[in-house]
Amino acid sequence: GLVVRGTYGAPVGGPATVPISRGAGGTPVLWRPAPGPPSEPMRVPKPTTSISLAFFALVLAAALGPGPLPAQTTRAVAITIDDLPTVAAGPGADAQEVVTHALLQTLADFDVTATGFVNEFKLDSAGVPSGRGRRLLEAWIEAGQDLGNHTYSHLWFYEADAAAFIADIERGEQVWRPLMEARGAFVPYLRHPRLNTGPSAEARAEVEGWLDSVGYEVAPVTIDNYDFLFANAYAHTLERGDHAEADRIADAYIDYMDRVFAFYESQSVAILGYEMKHVLLLHANRLNADHLPQLLGVIRDRGYDFVPLGEALTDPAYERPDDFVGRAGITWLHRWAITAGMPGETFRGEPTVPEWIAELAGSD
Repeated sequence: GLVVRGTYGAPVGGPATVPISRGAGGTPVLWRPAPGPPSEPMRVPKPTTSISLAFFALVLAAALGPGPLPAQTTRAVAITIDDLPTVAAGPGADAQEVVTHALLQTLADFDVTATGFVNEFKLDSAGVPSGRGRRLLEAWIEAGQDLGNHTYSHLWFYEADAAAFIADIERGEQVWRPLMEARGAFVPYLRHPRLNTGPSAEARAEVEGWLDSVGYEVAPVTIDNYDFLFANAYAHTLERGDHAEADRIADAYIDYMDRVFAFYESQSVAILGYEMKHVLLLHANRLNADHLPQLLGVIRDRGYDFVPLGEALTDPAYERPDDFVGRAGITWLHRWAITAGMPGETFRGEPTVPEWIAELAGSD
């Protein structure tokens, strides 16, 4: 069970706090130990799928007695942005420039070092990288942001053999990688399209062996979401010139993402027993270009520090075994849970996309 002491990050009897559950709207329920001499640790049950976090909080609160609710403990999340230079950029000949520079300005305003993952086919004109596409990636480098590989063509590994997938990775590093190398030492990251790491254990092992041999690291995701559906709905609405509806979509998106964070915070506790350093997946679209300030504000208000991808990956959770293969692309939290044999009800409660958003996005 969980060992509860009065020494969580502070001397015995000090003002340490231990998060023990999520309340309404994601508000943490915390325990602050009363001043006094140390005592023997008390063991309480670790929450399982059959014991809700709320019930666990009540058990612990009853044992410890009432106390004040101190300030939020610090969380950490790395921001990663897929499908560079852009996707669902919206109307206008300069849409890619608008999206790129808006994203970079917001990241600078919030002092975020993000990692953008590039599909280099989007840079090409008749198979040759265009000056315009290269300049968009140079803007990321000049802004102090990091770039990584999202394969050349956004190839879905599930429908490719290992050799074809490796070839698409190699083809997809002709522009962004020299830009990163010219800046200095860096870690080359690969983000799998659709988060699919292979159709079989054999294919996955072949690709991962090659990645290890050339120094690539896989960029995992622990907070996934359907921002691309909101983005498609937003882009279609802007094309019609309906700005009031676009604002309504944006409001729904921010509310949805707040609930997504609450869900994955609780998933981390249910699966790992603590709140890990997360990796968030977003996409380089017009919706995020226009409303990333609001989204990052919501994340910051939830108590998060924004950290580079490499710092997030220092969390020991990322060393857990992951044997998952198959058609689905799922978060690493859920991969770890499946590998560990946790039951399906562990994953219940993920926020859903409103039907009217899916309809506007043209998705069933």
